[in-house]
Amino acid sequence: MGGTDNALRQVQIGRAFDTEGPVPHLGQDVRRWLGETIGFWDGNTLVTWTSNIQGWFTHGSWEYSSQLQLVEIWSERHDANGGFIGLEHETVFYDPEAFLEPVRDIRFFAYTGDYADFNALPHDYCNQTIFLDADGRGAQVPPGTTIDYTVRDLYDRPWARVWEEYFETGMSRPIEDDSLGGFR
Repeated sequence: MGGTDNALRQVQIGRAFDTEGPVPHLGQDVRRWLGETIGFWDGNTLVTWTSNIQGWFTHGSWEYSSQLQLVEIWSERHDANGGFIGLEHETVFYDPEAFLEPVRDIRFFAYTGDYADFNALPHDYCNQTIFLDADGRGAQVPPGTTIDYTVRDLYDRPWARVWEEYFETGMSRPIEDDSLGGFR
């Protein structure tokens, strides 16, 4: 989800979600940055279900709500001779607040060698270097510069709030019209 390729996700095998509350969760009913994941093995295929994700906060990704849930299927791929060549990763994204229908993504990971043959992935730090200028547009700010900065509520769609504040001034939302009988 987003640019968090170096984060560790724990798959809880044999656990079940508590379905009381707005979304399924394992522990307390508190959203987690990467959610909580349960899973099971079906032969050599790992099936996982992620829920309880902190919505509206993305890092270089698309918009999603706290209702987002994922089902992922990790399957082995083999060549014509039966040799292992990588993994197929299928993800179905469910988010009734952000999507009109579930979104399906399939990608392939090629086997390139044993893990011991490669250097470990370093942890990348996220240092903000782009801030809003006086017109609400992102502008690069060099180190050592002092700026006036508004801390946004990162859990309440900050990009939407900035857009409303700077680019929708004087505009009003459409009046709710239920003449379609609940259909939109």
